[in-house]
Amino acid sequence: MSDNQREALRQKALTEIALLDTPPEREFDVLAKLAQRILGTGMSSITLIAPERQWFKARCGPLAPETARAQAFCPIVAETEAPLTVADARLDPRFAESPFVTGAPNIRYYAGVPVRVRRPDGDPVTVGTLCVLDERPREPTPTDLEVLEELASVAEALIESRAVALRAAEAAEEHRLTVVRLERERRQFKQAERMADMGSYRYDIAKQSTAWSDGVFAIHELPVSGGVPNGEIMRYFPEPDRKAFNDAVMRTLDTGEPFEMDADFVTAKGNARRVRCSCEIELAQGKPVALIGLIQDITERHDLEQRLRHQARTDDLTQLANRAEFHRVLDARLREARSADGDVAVLLIDLDGFKGVNDVLGHAAGDAVLRRVADRLRASCNNGCLPARLGGDEFAVVMSADLDRVGLDRRVRRLLHDLEIVADGQGQISRVTGTIGIAWSSAAAHDRDVLLRQADAALYAAKRTRKGTAQTYQGGADHRQAG
Repeated sequence: MSDNQREALRQKALTEIALLDTPPEREFDVLAKLAQRILGTGMSSITLIAPERQWFKARCGPLAPETARAQAFCPIVAETEAPLTVADARLDPRFAESPFVTGAPNIRYYAGVPVRVRRPDGDPVTVGTLCVLDERPREPTPTDLEVLEELASVAEALIESRAVALRAAEAAEEHRLTVVRLERERRQFKQAERMADMGSYRYDIAKQSTAWSDGVFAIHELPVSGGVPNGEIMRYFPEPDRKAFNDAVMRTLDTGEPFEMDADFVTAKGNARRVRCSCEIELAQGKPVALIGLIQDITERHDLEQRLRHQARTDDLTQLANRAEFHRVLDARLREARSADGDVAVLLIDLDGFKGVNDVLGHAAGDAVLRRVADRLRASCNNGCLPARLGGDEFAVVMSADLDRVGLDRRVRRLLHDLEIVADGQGQISRVTGTIGIAWSSAAAHDRDVLLRQADAALYAAKRTRKGTAQTYQGGADHRQAG
């Protein structure tokens, strides 16, 4: 891809997130302050790179709201899509004549990392940076970029959440509840300041004793005055992470290779946390004398990732799996079936009479019917089944692998009965039924697209025969299953 193409893609992504020239938002301001505070610099910013200018969504220190793009630092990070550190800009030929170096804000030190957004139809695109700056020269350290990359990932989550909320707000009424929940979750990002909750430790190999910074005591919810609980440190890690952490430490002692890992953690007060631990060897005259490292409370970020992962896989209205999650699970089941020479059954379900509910009783009644359908699908599915909403009034079920054709027939008959729903309101009544198309993976050579086409063919054959019934696809013909 050429530079011009990358630039066009960046500007398109920047337009899509609709963040440029928006009012200040505390969540972004907190991230900029955290970067400045943790790295001890005079300035910091979250910068978006427009065609002719760089604009600061958040800034700390003597920075203007926006500047020209030419001869600035952040555009280089965006264009190269790579971190950038400059120890002394006066000695760097790229920046020595920059007006931002020769005049206010008199930048000498710079460290910045890309801030990316994921577009619906492609790979992540760099739209800006998270950076720190200072009026004094400074030798960069690996920690500078590590901290910035951690905080940049939170900025990316904030931007993604904001973009999702914006798209949802512009959608139809059926997405209204999604918008409300996303906005509530967006406000929860105000707790991002906890990203600075970290501390350092040092384990003296000869003395077999550990020293903690105050931050480590805070994470453990222990008073500093009580000292380090040597001999009991590992008990704060529940299994299996306790063993994983122990094994990682032993490997570092044996090989000298550092490690970083995330682990579950329980504080002295019994509070469950998620922490990130790093560890490396400290050498003296070429010999290992200690293990040193950091521990950071990443509970909020971990929980956020879990919620976003759940949101990405779940239909908001019905809380069933969405189309993407249905495809993911179906693909996994098909791989298992191929390996074990087994079979997988898929049910495609279309609601009959649903449009009449919306037309006669309104969309609120239609939403209530969809939720009732979801409840009945959940009730009819055991642990091996996955019910999903594909969109509109279309549903699907991946059946459990241990269900044979006789068992499936009984399940389908019961499901047809459960899908007979009567909706009423304002003196009017509408009746909804479900028509089901069934296909088995063995007849589709365990190919997902073929399997779904066969189930769809069986579904519409059933509709042509009689709505509210089910048919199974068999070798090019549709076989009546249940009525």
